[in-house]
Amino acid sequence: MMNSLKSLLLIFILCLTWVFAGTDGTIRGRVTDEESSMELPGATIYLPELGIGAAADPSGNFIILNIPVGKYDVVVQMVGYQKKTYKEIQVVMDQTVWLNPVLPVAAVEGDEIEVLGTRPLVERGATSKKITVDKEAIQSLPIRDMSELYSLQSGVVKVESKTRGIPNHQERGLEEVHVRGGRSGEIAYMIDGMYIRNPIFGGIGSGTRLNLFAINEFDWQPGGFNAEYGDAMSAVSNWHTSSGGENIEYHFEYETSLVGAFINSLNGKTSDTENFDQLRGLNDYNFGIGGPVLGIPKLRFWFSGQYTSNEKYSVYEFDDKVYLGEDQDLLLDTLALNKENLVNPWDNVSGFRGFGFDKTSDIFAKLSYKHSGKLRFHLSYWQVANHLQAFNPRYLYWDEGRNELFRDTYRVNFEINHSLTPRTFYTIRFARFIQDQFQGVRWRDNDGDGFPNWFEWRHPAGNKEISDPENPYVVPYSIGEDGDTLRYTNRDDLSGWHVGAIPGMWNWESAEKFDDSNGNGVWDIGEDFTDWDNDGLWDGPEMVKELEYRDNSYWLEPEMYEDYEPFLDYNSIRLQFENIPGNSQAPYREDWDPENIYYYMPNRQGYVWEEGRAFGGHDLFYADSRALTDEVRIDLTSQISDKWKARWGLDYKYHRLNFYEIISPWLGQAAFRQTFAEYWQDTGPDGLLPIDSGYVNPDIGENNGRWDKGEKYSDSNENGRWDDYREPEEFSAYMQNTFEVPWMVINYGIRVDAVNYNTQIWADTTGKYTPGTPWYYSDLNDNDMWDENEEVSVLAGLPRQKVILKSADWFYKISPRIGFSHVITDKSTFTFNYGLYYQTPTYQDIYLNTNRLEDPEDLFEEGEGQVGNATMSAQRTQSYSAGFNVQVGQNWSYSLMAWVKNMDQLTKNTFQRSGVYSYNISENGDYGSAKGIDLTLKFRGRSFGSQLQYTYSIAKNNSEYAWANVSGQYVDAPSQESLQFYDRPHDLTFWFYTGLPFGINAALTAFYQSGGPYTPYIFAGKDPKPDEKNINTKRGPAFKNVNLNFNKYISIMGHRVSIGLSLYNLIDIRNEIDIWPLTGKAGNPGAYYTDRVGLADSEHYLSSAYYDRPWRFSQPREINFNVRFDFD
Repeated sequence: MMNSLKSLLLIFILCLTWVFAGTDGTIRGRVTDEESSMELPGATIYLPELGIGAAADPSGNFIILNIPVGKYDVVVQMVGYQKKTYKEIQVVMDQTVWLNPVLPVAAVEGDEIEVLGTRPLVERGATSKKITVDKEAIQSLPIRDMSELYSLQSGVVKVESKTRGIPNHQERGLEEVHVRGGRSGEIAYMIDGMYIRNPIFGGIGSGTRLNLFAINEFDWQPGGFNAEYGDAMSAVSNWHTSSGGENIEYHFEYETSLVGAFINSLNGKTSDTENFDQLRGLNDYNFGIGGPVLGIPKLRFWFSGQYTSNEKYSVYEFDDKVYLGEDQDLLLDTLALNKENLVNPWDNVSGFRGFGFDKTSDIFAKLSYKHSGKLRFHLSYWQVANHLQAFNPRYLYWDEGRNELFRDTYRVNFEINHSLTPRTFYTIRFARFIQDQFQGVRWRDNDGDGFPNWFEWRHPAGNKEISDPENPYVVPYSIGEDGDTLRYTNRDDLSGWHVGAIPGMWNWESAEKFDDSNGNGVWDIGEDFTDWDNDGLWDGPEMVKELEYRDNSYWLEPEMYEDYEPFLDYNSIRLQFENIPGNSQAPYREDWDPENIYYYMPNRQGYVWEEGRAFGGHDLFYADSRALTDEVRIDLTSQISDKWKARWGLDYKYHRLNFYEIISPWLGQAAFRQTFAEYWQDTGPDGLLPIDSGYVNPDIGENNGRWDKGEKYSDSNENGRWDDYREPEEFSAYMQNTFEVPWMVINYGIRVDAVNYNTQIWADTTGKYTPGTPWYYSDLNDNDMWDENEEVSVLAGLPRQKVILKSADWFYKISPRIGFSHVITDKSTFTFNYGLYYQTPTYQDIYLNTNRLEDPEDLFEEGEGQVGNATMSAQRTQSYSAGFNVQVGQNWSYSLMAWVKNMDQLTKNTFQRSGVYSYNISENGDYGSAKGIDLTLKFRGRSFGSQLQYTYSIAKNNSEYAWANVSGQYVDAPSQESLQFYDRPHDLTFWFYTGLPFGINAALTAFYQSGGPYTPYIFAGKDPKPDEKNINTKRGPAFKNVNLNFNKYISIMGHRVSIGLSLYNLIDIRNEIDIWPLTGKAGNPGAYYTDRVGLADSEHYLSSAYYDRPWRFSQPREINFNVRFDFD
């Protein structure tokens, strides 16, 4: 009965309400006579740019709704009175601008007054902290990327550690951002009110950049947001995009590190190893153009784009201990120096070295059609292409086997805005958001002999361990049993690829059998074969899949990956030696011979430096995914009375998630795999396995690694077809009310969030979901369902065994929100808000390995013991905040706010058993809390703007991140809360921009943030270990940074031209990012560890380079030059 009532309640609310994220504001006020203070009914108030307005009612009051975010002139007119124009009134999202025009009598017809609009520093309608950064500030501040605006907000922690935080996040191009003590991924990222969060991983990353000129305004709300915002627990971020204006305007900006490199060269730093700015190689191009479309007066356009190329993703400065080569003359004993420096032969560069690269381009286009003052249409398109190779210490000296990441984003958005009456309007939005991600390793053939590197690593040349990918005269072959016959290797059995074939995956099961007389693995003319189809021709293998081709290269499939471990450290030299004709083995280090140059090779006892640096093989990841989201939003807003405004809305999202990822592919069945594709039996179209009666020969499609029509499959989506994707659906609804009187503003609302994962879940015989336990039954009548007379058990091994599955149902949560702003004076308020906030778990946690639920034993054996859970409900945060906001005079204000967050139902893992199998399953259960105080100071002038934010906070949780959110690693949650790595008690940010004499503009940003906590190491006997009784009780050094830029503007033929210089990390502080837990320092691991450095023996196994780790520090000062052209 209770479930029925809940369902009726949900249906009732959904029928009444719709959901929407606001991108509009309101202007209201009262028009009066200057002398008598009497109201002026009938006065007109209008916005010429938009063609909308209102007339004052009998009490002189007016209200104008549905004003897009931006700056506008507001004109007030009344017959017999002077016309008054308020210039550049800023309309802010979801806020009301109060104007109370006082009109003097016109002494002369046509008298006009202009007033420069100033936005109140305290918004009387704001019931929580909200930061708005306008276009002027965004384009003035020293910001390299728009994502840096998040770091400008206090209470925001962006984790860039290479030893802490969410594993492999950087490899996937994802950002780890925490707000007010919440976990990463708890932010609602939006553009023009529509979501852009990646539904598979959560959050955003390298493929979601919006160019500089496309941004009109940035809104940031860290908690306390209204019911219209959902699927977020920590913050709401909304980018408002630019639109074309009444006149043509265009802009261009170029920024480069080449001038910084030139300045360094003037100081004698001419080589790459001395010149940081030269090595990083930044070139950034921005352009934008917009205005009316000729011939169509009501149609306006905007088009902008940005291309950024960093030749090196990371640049680090290494010490001067380098390998000097073998002895060249009698004056310099390089062997002795090399031994003294304790360096490997590949450690031969000191100073700056660059790694990886980062190339990003994006375009944004918008068409705006104003049919009338009541009806507007907008169509926008956004596309991003990112190509990234990050830094990994394993590839410190060689990177040909490194992963490269491609992230491509496409978004189309269409909006209809229609005012039904002066007090009621609706908006309908449609969006398609696509994020493609590909991560892989290039196909390389270094010696051009037709045998790619991976093939030569896998298939040896005779008795060697490998063939030689650097020598075209050495190719893979085997030696016959007679010890004299050479058999060349021309086919790889794992991938099916053969020499001369198109790079791809080939299926030899369907090829006609042949007598391989020369043993090369492929059919050659003259060799006998079995002619299955009697056509007299040998039918070869089926090409299953051509390799991905992008960036002028083919990209390896997982079956072609080779393990990097055989190529670590000295093994690379050993393998090179063994491939030299006549060599049988690599040289040893002979300790008795002081002139032996191979001090870096193993001695006869096997002692050698082992540091994990790769010189062959491939990186860990292969990934290919597409996340497609179709979203429809409808909102209806009505000013029901002068005091009461209501907003209703709905939101529907349909996702199509195609995801495949494999880590360490060379492990075969033991590799960690994730796929959203439905499970199928790779039998070929005949549906027969070799063990089935009637099976004669393999048919085309058997064991080809893809689904073919006729093959049996698990229909998890229950749509009657095999899919390589999952299709979750989300539906949301809310009702938000604003009650506004002169002394109080109350915002109250309620929200419903529902999700259907559209998949199947393990269940028991009563129909109850059992996501952690499969129930087996004997399907004696083969009807694919359990019958009461059939045996059932939680232990596998039943005859004709199958498992009970039940389709997922809709899950929903209801979250109330309330906030009020008590207006103490016209310039001061007291605010309070409370809310429940829910967020759907990332779909990686929902669907992990669930494509094999029909065969639990196979899942447990090959799925790394990790299983998703489609019964997980939304994660929850309960938040309170209260504070004072005061404006002092016209130019500055301060805000002091306290907040508390309680988090629960967070994603965790739970250990489970089923018979002999043990595994971990996702479920709700982790928890945490955070509390803090925010102080915000704002100061502004006519050509000056500044803001200081400070947050003191404490963030605790029982685990730092969901156990398999992106890492696939087991992380057992502790039983109680403790400080987490992303806890930063003190967080201070400051920015300002100003005009200086001689047409010079300057801007500065500054940051201070406490260091992250860590668990100290203590000695247990002679070895150190983590102090488990004092988890995260010590703290690393604080992070400090200052950025500065200068620009000089001049006017030339109607254009504004500027040249400028930007200095990032102005003071050149090398912040300690990752510290050693024994010492608390980034550059000193402690004597216990450094004592292991020395010529290899029983006590020493590391070279001097092992602890030379500049990546544990932030990067040096950057100097960029920019030039800009503006016409508007």
